[in-house]
Amino acid sequence: MARPSLAMVFSGSGGAGAMSAGELLLNAAAQAGYYGMMSKLFGAQVRGGEAAALVQISTAPVSCQPDRFDLFVALDWANVDQFANEIPLDDQTVIISDPRAGPVPASIAKCKGRTIALTMGQVDATPLERALHGKHINVFVAGVVAALAGLPVDHLQTALTAVLGDKSDDVTRTNTASLKSGIAAAAGVDLDVRLDPPHPAPRWLLTGNQAVAMGTLRGGVRFVGCYPITPATDLVEWMSPQLQKLGGRLVMAEDELSSINMVLGGSFGGVPSMTVTSGPGLSLMIESIGLGIAAEVPAVIVDVMRGGPSTGIPSKTEQSDVNIAIYGGHGDAPRIVLAPTSVRDCMYTGEWAVYLAESLQTPVIVLSDMALGQANTVIDPKPERPQKLTRKTDLPDGAFKRYAIGTDPVSAMPLPGTPGGQWVGEGLTHNETGIPVGGAAAHLAQIKKRARKLEQFDPGEAWGSVTGDGDTAILAFGSSIGPAQEAARRLEAAGKPVRVVALRVLSPLPLKSLAHALDGASRIVVMEQNFGAQLYHHLLAFKAIPPTAESLARPGPLPFRPAEITAHLA
Repeated sequence: MARPSLAMVFSGSGGAGAMSAGELLLNAAAQAGYYGMMSKLFGAQVRGGEAAALVQISTAPVSCQPDRFDLFVALDWANVDQFANEIPLDDQTVIISDPRAGPVPASIAKCKGRTIALTMGQVDATPLERALHGKHINVFVAGVVAALAGLPVDHLQTALTAVLGDKSDDVTRTNTASLKSGIAAAAGVDLDVRLDPPHPAPRWLLTGNQAVAMGTLRGGVRFVGCYPITPATDLVEWMSPQLQKLGGRLVMAEDELSSINMVLGGSFGGVPSMTVTSGPGLSLMIESIGLGIAAEVPAVIVDVMRGGPSTGIPSKTEQSDVNIAIYGGHGDAPRIVLAPTSVRDCMYTGEWAVYLAESLQTPVIVLSDMALGQANTVIDPKPERPQKLTRKTDLPDGAFKRYAIGTDPVSAMPLPGTPGGQWVGEGLTHNETGIPVGGAAAHLAQIKKRARKLEQFDPGEAWGSVTGDGDTAILAFGSSIGPAQEAARRLEAAGKPVRVVALRVLSPLPLKSLAHALDGASRIVVMEQNFGAQLYHHLLAFKAIPPTAESLARPGPLPFRPAEITAHLA
């Protein structure tokens, strides 16, 4: 019997090609008109260790990992014990493996699912061909599963071409042979996992990191200063060639402190600028973020959060940088902190962050996380775009004062070289003209000026969103929103309506919009993936939620799943 969705795992040692198998299947599904999502599970090793692609294909949009997986496909059994407990399997899961790889390990067999023995690899390949070109087991098993799911062969071949990229003709030939061999082998597998027919329409296939990059490019970013760090590096890897096509530049700095300083310099020069990092890198940037706030220099800082503190778990997700993003730094240093509400929304939020930084002349931090950033997702195209906002560069009438105190706290920021518009980006306490001073009056005046910019900031409808209706409200941000919304859909179907409040603006808090969104809720649950309930306490501090509100907070690296949330709300 056909089904609306299929969730599967491709597992193997690092370098075995599990990720490529998942990408191939997801790409083919997207071309056929399905939705889907692929999450990555891997260790911190450069090569080797454990690796698994967690893939779900569906006739409806997918925004989170499933409660369980239908298929577990093992390319090999090496290191599987490292992550077996992180993959939910049950007695309905079908385990497919090559008997030559050995018996199913106890860590997987304990689910008591059905096992299928399948000899993997191109049947007609000679020993010499296998030695020279590899067995391409990953492509073979992708062909098997795709054929079992009913994906069209032509989409599989197109997807394989896309995954292989500019590989040689010989590599393409041998992989194509493995794909065809896998498709043929599916006929001998006693398993019915056919998908319902899709609803063909144009789809985009991209990660959250790519969506943020695309959004910031749309917003006008033309300089990026960065330092590589997992799980944010692939954002700038994708962005670099696109940036150069637009006449921009990306510079790899010697460390995170240098990268944020480069960004402030680029922005001072009149170019919208950005850096990309994760928690440890954000920690190193804090002092210079304070400089950007004091000197009123626009900057976008994208933080793709991972497990912490310190080096933490570089390759797995968490939402534990809320406090440092909002409060990190000495002195009174208010800044805007945004969080994308979905992979699709990463594009909107990235673009909006540039406009806010430019128009309000302040650093803006975008809090993404690995679960969003590295989730390869099939989405509907052309997300909504924010209203364009620009930097105030025209000189005022009369004498120019870069930090003038007036009715508008956003003062003119002329481009370098503007006659009569010279100014210094000063981190020392300064007067209206930018000259360093140590008096109490000037100090207070400039603190108030910077605070007023954020007090007058009105996000309008972009503050976040509300889905569903009910006396119980879940308030979440980032990758926690998707499973919350799926849990709410299930509860509504069971006659227990729940509303989900998705928060995009974390600082300054949109208090009026939140009050309206939570109006009438008798039970409020703040959901986040960190141990200290950082968002919950931030909301309490500003009286955005009542003291009776509950906290559903736990650290990573395991993602929230819908069943966990429905169980909590029961």
